[in-house]
Amino acid sequence: MNRFLMGGMIVGMIAALGALPAPAQNPVQNPLQNPAENQNSAQITVAFSNPSQPRRLVVKTLMHKVTIKGYDGKDAIIESSAISERRRRERNIPPGMHPLNVGRGGIEVTEANNVVTVSAETPLGGGDIQIQVPVETSVTVNTINNGVSVENISGEIEVESVNGGVSVTNSSGSVVATSMNGKVTVVLDKVAPGKAMSFSSMNGTIDVTLPADIKANLKMKVDNGDVYTDFDVKVTNEAFDTTESKTGKGVRIRGNRTTYGTINGGGPEMQFTTFNGRILIHKK
Repeated sequence: MNRFLMGGMIVGMIAALGALPAPAQNPVQNPLQNPAENQNSAQITVAFSNPSQPRRLVVKTLMHKVTIKGYDGKDAIIESSAISERRRRERNIPPGMHPLNVGRGGIEVTEANNVVTVSAETPLGGGDIQIQVPVETSVTVNTINNGVSVENISGEIEVESVNGGVSVTNSSGSVVATSMNGKVTVVLDKVAPGKAMSFSSMNGTIDVTLPADIKANLKMKVDNGDVYTDFDVKVTNEAFDTTESKTGKGVRIRGNRTTYGTINGGGPEMQFTTFNGRILIHKK
């Protein structure tokens, strides 16, 4: 579970986003792209190369709000819309002129080995990226300055956001949800058997709803907040966990008080971590 520790979140996020492509000079030339009539939005439909095999969607963006929904189709449908209002600079409007509602930037979509990758092309501006994929698709999202919403997905879900909330609802896969500055909300209809999960935020509440019959081992860390649940949780013990890391001046050892417990006799580990916020564990 070391991969879920808060200290590694930013490093993993920046590494994932560092590979974003440079802005294309003429994105309309992308053969996968079908621009909509509105120049501030575009819709792209991409087929998975082998629909009978496991599918994966990977999204990497700096400024966009990302919404992903599972549907009964077989392709990935991506729609990107710019938010031009943010780009207006009222104080710089030349006398006698007015701004036009013109977007900039764009996205790039690729498919290889049954993995569809959606990448933002520029850190400027912002907007929405709305994606539909088959329900069984696994999803990985990395974003910096906006929120992420995932709905109706039964594959593996891994979401990281630095400055934005994370929402996973009406889903039934395993979940790793991380936000540095935002609330993490997860509602699971079912839980993938034998899969460990993690829910964490540095500055935000962790609000997770689980099936009533779930079997799980809980690992809970909260510094400035409390833990609430309507499950019958059997607290097994509290421990003072330490993590060690190297710095330019030597070694840093950090300790955190951790509470362990079980639901319905125990099962795969579920880790809940927040520094400033509450942990809410609901029974569905």
